[in-house]
Amino acid sequence: MKSPHISIKANKKTISLDRYTGQWVAFTDEKIVAHEGSLKRLMKKVKKLKGARKKSSVLLVPAEREGPHLII
Repeated sequence: MKSPHISIKANKKTISLDRYTGQWVAFTDEKIVAHEGSLKRLMKKVKKLKGARKKSSVLLVPAEREGPHLII
């Protein structure tokens, strides 16, 4: 069985999330700025990033065995 391709679209750009399966990912200005296995460690990284703290969006990329998640 072929694993599904995971990506998001931001404006006219498609960002592949395949390499981040099972991880938390933070986006700022349509770019991945950090990724971690736990939300707590990710938020520590994001807090250290200049200007990204208030502008970042965070999502959990589902592992291959999990269904999709939607966080609004």
